[in-house]
Parts: sequence; C-alpha cells; structure tokens
Amino acid sequence: MSVNTQSNFQLIDFRIADFPPIGVNQLLYMKYTEDIMSATMKMEVQITDSETGMLSELTGMENVFVRVGDSEGVTEIGGDFVIYDIQDRRTVQGKSSAVLMLCTIDFLNNAGNKLSRRFGKGQGKKIDDIVRTEILGDLIGVPDSKIAKFEPCINNFSFVSPYWNPFTAIRWLAAKAIPATKGSGKAATAGYAFYETRAGYNFVSYDSFAQEDPVTRMVVGHEAGELEDEEDLGITSIDSLTIESSVDLLMGLNLGSYSSNVMTLDLKNMKYEEYPFNINKYYDSISTLNAGATPEFYEGFNNQRTFSRIMSKISDSALFTEGTYTQGFTKQLSQSSLREKLFYSKKVVVELISDYSLEIGEVVQLDIYKGGRDKELDYPNSGKYVIGKVERTFKSSQDKMTTRLTLYTDSDGQES
Repeated sequence: MSVNTQSNFQLIDFRIADFPPIGVNQLLYMKYTEDIMSATMKMEVQITDSETGMLSELTGMENVFVRVGDSEGVTEIGGDFVIYDIQDRRTVQGKSSAVLMLCTIDFLNNAGNKLSRRFGKGQGKKIDDIVRTEILGDLIGVPDSKIAKFEPCINNFSFVSPYWNPFTAIRWLAAKAIPATKGSGKAATAGYAFYETRAGYNFVSYDSFAQEDPVTRMVVGHEAGELEDEEDLGITSIDSLTIESSVDLLMGLNLGSYSSNVMTLDLKNMKYEEYPFNINKYYDSISTLNAGATPEFYEGFNNQRTFSRIMSKISDSALFTEGTYTQGFTKQLSQSSLREKLFYSKKVVVELISDYSLEIGEVVQLDIYKGGRDKELDYPNSGKYVIGKVERTFKSSQDKMTTRLTLYTDSDGQES
C-alpha cells in the first residue's frame, strides 16, 4: 500500500497486467469520472517509469486495477479497467512518462457490438426487463452483482434494433420508459437515466429523483461555524461555485420541450395522426425537485399558434407488439424531451477538497447565500440538486485530490 500522508489521497493498489505495482511516487496525475450522461465510469492516469521499462511495452488492451481512497481509509473508488488508448508518451533524461486512458470492459464490449434483432418478443416485455436481462445480461454479460438500482417500468415494449450499439439501444428505450410508481400524487412521465456508479448500473426515472432525500447539505457564502442551527452541523463547505446555465431557452425551443407537434403515418393502416404538445398542460403534473413557481415565460406558449419543433414519424405498427405502439407511445416523443430538458435546465458546478463518498445520482441540498452583511439566502438558485457528474483529480504537484461536481435541478427553490 502506498500512502501519501501529507494529503487526502491514498493509492491503495495500482497494477497493470503482470507488471510490478505502480507506487504513488510514479503517479503524476489521475482523473476519475462518473457521468450521468455516460453509461460507464472512466479514468485517466499519467505515470512515469525509469526502472522497469514498462511503458515502452504497453500496446493497449492491458488490464488495469486501480484503487484509491481518502487518507482516513473510509471510502474507496476505482476498480477494474482496460487501457483503450496511450497518449503523450515522453522520454526526458532517461525517465519515461505516458497518459493512459482507461475504460471498463463493458464499454469496449458495447463499442464492439452492433445489434440487429428484435427485443421483447411475443407480447412485449417491460422496458426495465429488456434493458437488464436481454441487453446488459445476455449481450454484454453484466452479472447481477453489478446491477445497483433498476426502477420498474409500467409499459411493455417490443422493437427491432437497427444495428445500434447496446448502450445506444438502452438510451433509446430510456426515453420511452414510464415509471410504474407515481410520486407525490403526480403523473408519471416518460424519461429514465442510465449510468454506472461504484455500486453498479442504474436505470431510474427522472421523476424518482424528486422523491429522494438529500445525502448532504452544501453551503456557499457562509462558513460552517457561522451557522447556528443544530441541523447545520456537518455541512459541506464549497471552495467555489459557478452557475453555468439557468434556462437555455433556445435549446428548449429547438428540442420542442415547450411546444411541439408529432405527426405520424402508420404504413399498416395508412392512418395519419397529429399529437400537439404544450408544456403548460403537463408542467403542474410533473414531480420536480423543488416547489418553486412555474417560470413566467411558459405563459407565452399558451397563445402560440405554431410549434417550435415539428416531429414526423413514419411507422409500421405491424413491427410492434399489439398494444405497445399507441397514442401514448407517440406522446412520449414530446413528453420525454420535456422531462429531460427540465432535468438539465439549471447547471451548477462546485469544487471542494475531495469527498470520496459522493456519487452521481445522489441528491444534495445546495444553499447559496448572497453577499452583504445579512447574507440572505438566494432562494431561486438554492434547493435540491442531483449530482450529474463527478470528477476527482489528483496532481502530484498539488499533493491533494480535488472534487468537481456538476449539479442539475429541474426547478427553482422556494422561500420557506
């Protein structure tokens, strides 16, 4: 075990194929990434070697095992990876270095497979069952031990994959999956997230995040000792915060998240139908993370005579199991666009000295205090957020691990 006692970083184990273990003195840089928009975890490491000549022998596809943790030995991250690329090879004064790009074997299996077959044969299967059993289990070979959280779906489905990668097929299905459980009396809406954490693969609805309790409270604009309430003890102080995006109205218009029309032609019965969509008819029924007021600009879409996006779809209901290709299926094209756009509507990036326990898919309470003597709470930008991306970076020159979190929320906070 290699321990750097002067920082919050501990290199527990780092092995490449059958070569001698890598020590902390050989590690120049490490970046560990979890992303809710990516199906798998990734790592990037820069190492140096002046004795074994190992770097000159690496060709790619070598198995790598990395395990790092905090200096207290409480939490660990890492796992089994494969070298998929070797970059920036250098030799200076007899010392070699290189950047190793690491991915999981599942990521490579996905890239190497194109699917052309029917899924959900017979009367169709629940979408979560297709994803877990037919794609992850049967095709990629993911064992049950790597399944973390799979939320049941209410809708059956059957479809033919047109030479998609497995993860592409999963994301296509995720946009059409409707959760079986409705939360807080709200209507269930189409839209799931598919991602990997240390515990394994997750397939959960965007609606479900609204029902989760925060795992921690993050505070900006106050020191921990300045907060007097008992419930404020143990909060996480943030080094820096950037609100990168608050609305992105233009993207919402292009995606048809506020107003759209889906036109379909069924080749089996030559039936043409239109399904107009307006956000004001759905917004109040959606489970959101916070209880802030409905954005005022939504009202403008009530009087709109045209649509910001027209979607046309030529379909053949003969290709789908009876009952799976319905009006509800077509409405999901607009509904899922709305749900996904809402989820990513506000983006906040925070940086802190590394907390190894936090991972994507967890909900946090973010409290942003305004400047000035009174330090009032910025209610619209505060509230519950979902961790969408975790980037943990170690640099030997700084002798510490830092964490960069990308947080998302679908609604403004409300003044209590």
